Parts: sequence; structure tokens; C-alpha cells
Amino acid sequence: MGKITPSKKATTIKKQEFDLGSFKSSSGLQNNVKDKELEWIPLGDAFSEITKCGIAKGYVTLLRGYSNTGKSTGMYEGIASCQKMGILPVIIDTEGNFNWEYAKHVGVEFTEITDDNGEIINYDGFFIFMNTDLLEQKYGKYKHDEGKYSTTSRGEGCIEDISMFINELLDQQNEDKLPYELCFFWDSIGSIDCYKAIMSKSRNNMWNANSLEVSFKSILNNRIPNSRKEGKKYTNTFVGVQKIWYDGMNNVVRHKGGEAFFYGARMIFHYGGIIAHGTSKLTATLEGRNYNFGTETKLGCVKNQVNGLTLEGKICSTPHGYWLPDKIDQYKKQNKNYLLEKLGLDGGEISIKKEEVSAVEDMFSED
Repeated sequence: MGKITPSKKATTIKKQEFDLGSFKSSSGLQNNVKDKELEWIPLGDAFSEITKCGIAKGYVTLLRGYSNTGKSTGMYEGIASCQKMGILPVIIDTEGNFNWEYAKHVGVEFTEITDDNGEIINYDGFFIFMNTDLLEQKYGKYKHDEGKYSTTSRGEGCIEDISMFINELLDQQNEDKLPYELCFFWDSIGSIDCYKAIMSKSRNNMWNANSLEVSFKSILNNRIPNSRKEGKKYTNTFVGVQKIWYDGMNNVVRHKGGEAFFYGARMIFHYGGIIAHGTSKLTATLEGRNYNFGTETKLGCVKNQVNGLTLEGKICSTPHGYWLPDKIDQYKKQNKNYLLEKLGLDGGEISIKKEEVSAVEDMFSED
């Protein structure tokens, strides 16, 4: 049989006789497909120096790794940058670990609300904050299997509540009731159960993974990336923090809570090692007193469908954000009073020690 080739004559006749542009226009297919110019939300100078990028606006980015590898520091750095850029940070804390003092040291701006005794009772500022208690208060009576509210609360928030919350904010933005670009920060994926697991009182990982995929399908594949299109008034971004575990049977990294964000993210930054943490403790020492103030960790961009760069290096996660390892002495000088306070001393020459995390600590690290 001879080689089959398309007929150039037939193609030419069709182009001359048929107005494809008019067909697209009359059929509602003349959509705008051009993206806005790429912009970055920086995660501090040290992060930018290593990766040559940051959080890409209008995309989904995942910060992943084992516990205590510096992932949450990236979130605080991102929140602080968003505030400076006029992007409204939406903080979703389902792990109960949001540290306001830490956030303040990194550069997040907020006001402490106190009672008559001077005790801090709340925080306010240019951000929206949601945790599991607020999720339960706002959505605890919603029956996701029936699509309506009931008279009694289920007693805790769930995965579906988070997607409902995000979609409501995006809807309000579309109506100009919330006239800001939004950047969602979720710390951490996999730390909350789905509606079915809660109602059945059965903590089922497969149910949670399926719920994460179904609940966030539109957000990851449609609502966030489509905000990058020219003509869209607001560009929205999503940053997820997710722990991992190593599947030795299949020699692959798995993500706690499911793989939906692994597939949906356009950029993934990996902290630490693959089989083990790959971190070192940073300890300030003076007069026999030690203060473990941070970690040095591997950092690499393992997925980049934005500009293709996949650089890696080492970074230090400290109470004041990210620092380069070769500038840790500068960090010590700049934050000497802070370190002395933590050591419980008034003065003296602080030394910095670095100690690799042991395999035992890897095994029993908080999950």
C-alpha cells in the first residue's frame, strides 16, 4: 500500500470557501486563550538565589517534604510577600500549627487584639484566616451528601468544607464583593478528614484521597489557572504544603492525603531527602546552653511546568525566614539579641553548630 498524504488541493478549497473565523464567532468559540505576563511571588532572597524563581502567580504550587524540613517557612515568606504586593493571603490552617510569633519575625504584618487584661485574644490584618474550629462553625451543619444544611453540627470540619470555602471566596471576588487578587495557603494537605470518614467515624485514607481529588478538581484545573487569562480581572494563586512518605515497595514518593495536588500543581518544591529527611539541625551554643533555632535542608524544584527551571541547593530555615548556609554567621550577628534571649543569657559570643538528623529521628519524626 502506498503512502497516504493529505490533499493540498482539498485543504486550499476549504480555506477559500469556508470562513472559520465567522464559524468560531457565531458558535461562541472565539475565546481568549492568551495568558497574562508571568509574575512571581518571592519566598525570600535565599529561596530566589537557589531556585531562581518563587511562587508563580496564577498557578498551583506544592511545597512538599518530611516533617520539620522548612516547608512552612515558605508559607510565611509567601504570605509576607503577598501583603507587600497587595495580594490578599487566605490562610487555611488545618494542622493547628500556625505560629503568629514566627510569622511576625518573617515579616507577616498583623495587629494583636487584646482584652482588658492585655491578653492576646485575636489577630487582625490584611489576610483571611481559616482553621478547623472556624470551618466547623461555618460549615459544620452542612450535609455534603445532600447539598443542604441541617440543624445539628457534625462536630468538625472536613475536606469538602475547605473547597466550599475557597469557591465561595472566588464567587464573591467575581461579584466584586472581594476586590483583591487572592493567594490561598493551605497548611497542610492531608491533615483533615473527608465528610464521609467523619460521618461514618471511620478514618479511611482512600476516602480522603478520593474526596481531595473530587472536591478540588475544578479549583486546581479550572478556577486557579483560568484566572491567568487576559481579560480576567484578578489573578489567583494556590500554595499547598504537604508531607510525604516513602513507598519502599514501589520506590516512589507518596503524598499524605492523596496525590491530587501532586498532579494538579504546576510547580513542586521538594524539601529534604527522598528516603530520609536530609536535614541538619542548627544550634546556637553559649556557656553550655543550646538552642535549636533552625534546620539546614536540601531544596529542589522537582516539577516546573511554568518556566522549566529545576535547580537545587541547600537552604537554612530560621525563625526569621530563609537564609543561605554561607550567610548563617551574618544571621547570628543580625539576630544576636533574639538568640541570647532564647538562651536565657545577657551577652557573650554565640557559636553555631550543625548536626545531621539521625535515621532514628527520621523514623520517629512527627508525621
